[in-house]
Amino acid sequence: MKAENIINIENTNEISVAKLRANYSNPAKGYCEEEADALRAKILNAANTESLYEIKGTKYYVSANGDDQNDGLSPRKAIKGLDAIEKLNLKEGDAILFERGSIFRFGRALVLQRGITYGAYGEGMKPAIYGSPENYAQNDTWQQVRENIWKIDFPYAFASGCTIDYGMIQGVQKWDKKLDDMCENGDYWHEVSEKAFYLYCDLGKPNEVYHDIEIMPVTNITESRASKNLVVDNLCLKYSSGFGMAFWDVENNITVTNCELGFLGGLWVGGQVGYVRFGNAIEFWAGIPNLCFENITVKNNWFYQTYDSALTWQGDQNGTVYKDITYTENLFEYNNADIEFFDRDKSVLDNFVMSDNIMRFTSMGWGSRPNDGAYRGIEGCVRAVTGSSEGNMDLKSAYFINNLLDSPARQTINWNITPKQKKNIHAKGTRLYIKSEYRTLEPCLQGLQDREDQPYDQRMAVNKQELVEMFTLFEDGADIRWDEDTK
Repeated sequence: MKAENIINIENTNEISVAKLRANYSNPAKGYCEEEADALRAKILNAANTESLYEIKGTKYYVSANGDDQNDGLSPRKAIKGLDAIEKLNLKEGDAILFERGSIFRFGRALVLQRGITYGAYGEGMKPAIYGSPENYAQNDTWQQVRENIWKIDFPYAFASGCTIDYGMIQGVQKWDKKLDDMCENGDYWHEVSEKAFYLYCDLGKPNEVYHDIEIMPVTNITESRASKNLVVDNLCLKYSSGFGMAFWDVENNITVTNCELGFLGGLWVGGQVGYVRFGNAIEFWAGIPNLCFENITVKNNWFYQTYDSALTWQGDQNGTVYKDITYTENLFEYNNADIEFFDRDKSVLDNFVMSDNIMRFTSMGWGSRPNDGAYRGIEGCVRAVTGSSEGNMDLKSAYFINNLLDSPARQTINWNITPKQKKNIHAKGTRLYIKSEYRTLEPCLQGLQDREDQPYDQRMAVNKQELVEMFTLFEDGADIRWDEDTK
């Protein structure tokens, strides 16, 4: 008999239960519930892509009920699979529209092409693309191999995550003694050489107990290289140990709007099990010198349960120019870090705007657990390095305007800034609310150098008085409240 306390989210009113998806197992309560609920509803209720963007080229339709023998030129003749999508003769200005209510499990990354709009049509929930190959709660081939330990075939890239019943249980990877360490429901191990996935469940056969079991292999859900003039709108991307959207060596004009991204990341550096785990929901990566990332907009998206950072631009090459980048009106919940950015000496940052975002329960999600094989460390609502002992970016202008930071568990602003750079950072309208019961790290501010002789890794502010005093290094006049001030 399946667990009775599970709400089957896929078959329940979307808006009324949507917030449960962010942390169904242990929902926290912040100080700005109504504002977060309103933004979440706005994102989930966004109009279809054809109403928001002018599509000048051909529209191709994709549905879970489609047929790859169709031409995809109308909803009635929708195609279905990734192979059929890849065979389309796309031209700049075309659009690929996915049917709402459909769930796609492509098994490999959807490669986003330059000049194309990707979005949604129809009615209902946003079209979903999952990294998990199937819902393993609907698979009856689970075999018991030890007491309370069950095995199923999993011939895919290494699984660095497992989510059960929409997040009611977030699996814990056992990577040392593996099966011998399994002792709680949700403990798991993927033995790649055997193509076998092992799960601890003391309630019975997993598919007879749970409604939903999503196993997250190391794959990116979407990826794009050297892209420009690209729109991604109204998609739901979940359940992958890789990235939700990986943009490598971008050129310009990338827009991401109205998307939902959850339960992403967790892959290991350097193989199956390494010294650190990472994985971001959306990453813009500069991997070659002298790129220009220009006119990038990420607006009105919901990010939750990202193992590493929800939204990031970063690089390791000299000479990259980051210009006219806007992150606005996004909702972040239970990510290890919300916004992260860094690059090396001689790179340029010009007109980077972070505005009107809501960041809640940062460092309270699955990527912040110390019992899962690797600990992400000190991140924060904003985690950034623009100045370091290795060199300083040419920071021309950055803006942090009207952002709400609600009940973070660790750092708030964690930004290595030189005194020279700080003059070109414009911050105002920040609301920062601290709830002591959620704190897992005492210091809650880092970086913000105002003298050249200060260390880059200094940590400061362990109470309200210190936070108010130190936050003036970043913004004078921010609305900072701590426990009793927020009641």
